[in-house]
Amino acid sequence: MLSEDTLKIRRLNDQFRAGDPKVPGEIVITAALNELIDCDARSTSNLIKTVRDYTSFTKDNDPNSEHDFGSFEFKGETCFWKIDVYDHALKWAAPDPSDPKLSKRVLTIMLASDY
Repeated sequence: MLSEDTLKIRRLNDQFRAGDPKVPGEIVITAALNELIDCDARSTSNLIKTVRDYTSFTKDNDPNSEHDFGSFEFKGETCFWKIDVYDHALKWAAPDPSDPKLSKRVLTIMLASDY
């Protein structure tokens, strides 16, 4: 059985990925993946939609059940996305990742080779 904090973190991660403005955070795309996208707004939109719609969580890619990592194919390349949770200044780990008042999420989307 999952703890209440784990369920809160999972819900916040899912809401953030879905674009909920009530969950603070930002999205970062690595330089190598940006080159693959070639600054194309439609490709960027498709990439973000892929991450937002992601549901392929397993024990292997989500061992803590927090929905904070995923892998997918994009333009023939394996890509990863990862959510890290920081304080609002983005300087330290969040004191409580289950509390959006004390945390800010950063979703990094990258080529697997960037990892």
